Amino acid sequence: MKTVRFFWNYFKVYKLSFVIVILMVAIATIAQALFPVFSGQAVTELANLVLAYQNGTSELAWQSLSALMLNLALVVLALVVSSLIYMTLMTRVIAESTNEMRKGLFGKLSRLTVSFFDRHQDGDILSRFTSDLDNILQAFNESLVQVMSNIALYIGLIFVMFSRNVTLALITVASTPVAFLMLVFIVKMARKYTNLQQKEVGKLNAYMDESISGQKAVIVQGIQDDIVAGFVEQNERVRKATFKGRMFSGILFPVMNGMSLVNTAIVIFAGSAVLLNDPSIETTTALGLIVMFTQFSQQYYQPIIQVAASWGSLQLAFTGADRIQEMFDAEEEIRPQNAPAFSELREGVEISHIDFSYVPDKPILKDVSISAPKGQMIAVVGPTGSGKTTIMNLINRFYDVDAGSICFDGKDIRDYDLDSLRSKVGIVLQDSVLFSGTIRDNIRFGVPDASQEMVEAAAKATHIHDYIESLPDKYDTLIDDEQNIFSTGQKQLISIARTLMTDPQVLILDEATSNVDTVTESKIQHAMEAVVAGRTSFVIAHRLKTILNADQIIVLKDGEVIERGNHHELLKLGGFYSELYHNQFVFE
Repeated sequence: MKTVRFFWNYFKVYKLSFVIVILMVAIATIAQALFPVFSGQAVTELANLVLAYQNGTSELAWQSLSALMLNLALVVLALVVSSLIYMTLMTRVIAESTNEMRKGLFGKLSRLTVSFFDRHQDGDILSRFTSDLDNILQAFNESLVQVMSNIALYIGLIFVMFSRNVTLALITVASTPVAFLMLVFIVKMARKYTNLQQKEVGKLNAYMDESISGQKAVIVQGIQDDIVAGFVEQNERVRKATFKGRMFSGILFPVMNGMSLVNTAIVIFAGSAVLLNDPSIETTTALGLIVMFTQFSQQYYQPIIQVAASWGSLQLAFTGADRIQEMFDAEEEIRPQNAPAFSELREGVEISHIDFSYVPDKPILKDVSISAPKGQMIAVVGPTGSGKTTIMNLINRFYDVDAGSICFDGKDIRDYDLDSLRSKVGIVLQDSVLFSGTIRDNIRFGVPDASQEMVEAAAKATHIHDYIESLPDKYDTLIDDEQNIFSTGQKQLISIARTLMTDPQVLILDEATSNVDTVTESKIQHAMEAVVAGRTSFVIAHRLKTILNADQIIVLKDGEVIERGNHHELLKLGGFYSELYHNQFVFE
């Protein structure tokens, strides 16, 4: 039902096209089902013509044969024209539907919660855009119409056969139960391994994505052979699942084709025995019926063979639809309806008694409270895993608190319009991200219509302008994966400039200097001071000397606030912060 719902959401807008397709399929089915009838009658008339020549009365027989040949030509013409129409229509419908699927899927990604991306690997998500959608497009272009037309043809053949001769029709369909049981078993196994194949392909894509993005670490650690071995192991699972899926899908055609040949032989021998021993049927008529039902027996299994041959690709399409629908069914970010927009922070940020856990019964934050008056710089320090970054994720509503509240100017952030809230909260992450495009495009990423003067002002404030000006193309210099002209520190400065462009009311700096040398750290520190000035800011600090001037330092340990105060107050306290500071000072 999930698969049917998925396809119906996209196909329902093409109802008229489907009505025309069904009509054309019906015409093609009637034409194809009548072809054996006219062929058999033509054989009978041809036999009568031979007898008429012997008796000297061939004129009437010629007229009857000519009329049958004309009908046969009209049947062929109807079959060709109707098939052309429905194939053209279906190709258009499938192309436009998959295009809408792709757009809808990408739009859904922008509405998903951060937790979805935490639970799914990038390669697995990417495979739904590539292999899953490609499977749907390929299967429907090649197989859907085939299945529809062949099911209609099968029903039409049954009806026409029984209307011509019940005995021969029963002989023709006698082997159907055996064929059906074989078909059910093979299809069931094919679906099982096709589903497994898609899951393993998703895992393989994720593995390759991680290996490629982490290639430098792989080379540094000298574990290329281990990575290749891991790939071979994962690829072997894909191979096995693919082989079994394709094997069961592949044997459908030869098995059903074999049944068709056996059935044809049965019709010829059994049908001949029945008709030739029936005195009420003339020899010429019996000959025509045998030819007619020989063609029927050959056509009878053709729809089954065609559906069986198409089933493998349809299975991939159904599996892909299930995987894509899984994303559409995923929980979206909660956005309050008609919520007021957040425009300016007038009083400050209040984090009040919040609890949070990513996994139930495994708390990350426990009764954390932080008060950040407007314009103050709040530093958050603590050992790895203490919950520092989690607090930042909650302020920006990447996640919602389990208990307590986070308020801007006394109003819970869950009651603000989410887009306006995030547009006024700037984040500089530990690992900066640059996008393909020019340097100018990267700096004004959050403000696409920003002028060149605004871009340069942000670059100057973050001390990256002079370097950009030294490049041949200056702000028009292209950035991509193959042309990475920035060091880690310079990327961070670009990232800070990009954040400054958005003029955030609340600023979050997530260990922005942890991956750079001391000289670059000084530049980033000056850039941070320019961005922080006059803004309410939260700074996650690894190097404590970058937060010595913070208005308040929050010390976290095991998800709880154990100390708070400014630098001098915490040193006098002689607690965890003091020990952390002196250890770091001695080390440096």
